Amino acid sequence: MVRGDRVHDMMRSARMRSVRLACVFFALFGVVSSHAEADVLGRVLAAADESPGGTPPPQQSADLTAWAGEARAITLPELLQITVRQAPALQSAKIDIAIAEARIQQTWARNDWLIQAQLRGARASGIVTSGFTIDKDTRVDGTADLSRTLPTGGTVDLHLGTSYENSESALGNNKTWVEEISGSITQPLFRGRGRALFEANEARATLALDVTVLAKRLVAIQAIQAVISAYWDLVLAERTVAITEASLALARERLRVTTIGAEGGKIPRSEIPAVLQIIATREEDVLNGELAVLDRSIALRRAAGLPIGAGELGLRVATDLETQDQPLELGPLVERAFAASPELAELAKQDTSATIDIAVTENGLLPQLDAALSFGPTGTAGTFGQSWQNLVELKTISIAGTLTFSQSLGQNDVRGRAREQRELRRRLAVTAVDLRAQIAQTMTRAVAQIELARRRVTLSQQAIDLANQNIKIETDRFNLGKSTNFDVLNRQEDLRQSELRKTQALIDWHKAEIVVQALTGDVLPMYGIALDP
Repeated sequence: MVRGDRVHDMMRSARMRSVRLACVFFALFGVVSSHAEADVLGRVLAAADESPGGTPPPQQSADLTAWAGEARAITLPELLQITVRQAPALQSAKIDIAIAEARIQQTWARNDWLIQAQLRGARASGIVTSGFTIDKDTRVDGTADLSRTLPTGGTVDLHLGTSYENSESALGNNKTWVEEISGSITQPLFRGRGRALFEANEARATLALDVTVLAKRLVAIQAIQAVISAYWDLVLAERTVAITEASLALARERLRVTTIGAEGGKIPRSEIPAVLQIIATREEDVLNGELAVLDRSIALRRAAGLPIGAGELGLRVATDLETQDQPLELGPLVERAFAASPELAELAKQDTSATIDIAVTENGLLPQLDAALSFGPTGTAGTFGQSWQNLVELKTISIAGTLTFSQSLGQNDVRGRAREQRELRRRLAVTAVDLRAQIAQTMTRAVAQIELARRRVTLSQQAIDLANQNIKIETDRFNLGKSTNFDVLNRQEDLRQSELRKTQALIDWHKAEIVVQALTGDVLPMYGIALDP
């Protein structure tokens, strides 16, 4: 009787540890109320009290389902499609592309025609000029200009002007109308000349758009890689629970055989506590595994952009862990990673943009020499109609030309900016070298992990086969009275650990393959993911 009480106390203590662990998890996520925690605790303790001499079925799974909701079955392709549609990083990347396109449109303003118009009026009285007094002087003039920038860097302008002046004095009224039409062109001969400078802003904005598109591709690869990695973490958690439950089933079978033998007097009852202890430990391991599954499900939901809330926590996935043993050649893989790297492509675009900046800045070292030419008729008369008639008849034609020169002595600001931009471009080259080294290092590590995982799988499978043989041998020795349940259970634990190691090796293999596929750019087409153009 005392021995049975001790066994019952051992089982109850194990269940209390499991319940405490569950409560810690609930408190950590901050979702379950104290009433729900008390309900879970009460039901587990009631199950333990109702079966003082046995091991009731674990209730954690049902309780966890009641609290977290039914796990949603989902496949990896479904997760990836959801990620492409809903991942916040990809949504932000799309907005960045729209912003870059808008900035390109802003540069098209250089092709716009500019209309400017001005109307002025003035009136003065008591003006003394040339020895006589003007009682009133009224002036009204207006101008209108239509201009635009030329691809050569110059400016063309069409000018219309009209003015009216009326002077009233003792000698009478003097009215004058002046009409003018002229066209002018101003062209830089050195500084600011050329189509390359004219299109520099659009070229920079286009390169910025290319960088943004590459950044979106990088974000997509990283998001997909993160989801796939989280997916395999969830697979590992589920397989760990399955392996532990299988080990628990073996332990319960061992308890059944031992109990029958003890009742028949063939096996000492002292062999039972060891099995009960292992069963309690396995039940706790199953609980921990289920909590790990829920945790990995929540992490996967967040990575894929799935909702997280009441009834939307658990996920259930099913996949074949077997991998394809394909030969990997490090050299070609590294070269493919260099060619597919969005980061290296971004640096190349930035280098081109830096080259444009240097060319534009160094153009400022040239002297400013601008040539301007204007040509047009002018009509002047005492009436509005006569002034326009004189304009149309080209009675007065004005031609004017100017040549403007300016040059700063020293030009330290321009030279300093050009020097700064050249150094920034050199830094891009240094960054590219370091980035290539990082890519090569990551690829090398991933390939090495695949090779190591392949060998680990082979060795762990050998260990599994040997563990199964040892379980049979130890069981036979137990039946002959030459071994104990403790030894048999140790052999079962060896089997469980071997299966866990194989599962971990397979997961590491898959995750390393994802790294290789992400570096080579194969991960998106492999899963049928096409980004918006």
